[in-house]
Amino acid sequence: VLFATAMLTSPNYSGPSREMLVSRFYVNEVFYAIREIRAAIEARDASKALAAWDFGKDSWNSYFQILNRSIVEKVGDKFVEIV
Repeated sequence: VLFATAMLTSPNYSGPSREMLVSRFYVNEVFYAIREIRAAIEARDASKALAAWDFGKDSWNSYFQILNRSIVEKVGDKFVEIV
């Protein structure tokens, strides 16, 4: 979240941008997926763990898409999608 805030906040900060709010939403989804994966592993439920992984993977990829818009070649490489 701190990285996204640094990448998506303007020096002329006038409040959270829509992109920042959406990126925080995706981070919250990733946190939820991690908790679901842990619960599924503890319950030894492989299908639930895989479903939570797919959900979390999609959330990470959406988060990366938002951040990649702010990364220019001068800064470094863009995030690669998780497959």
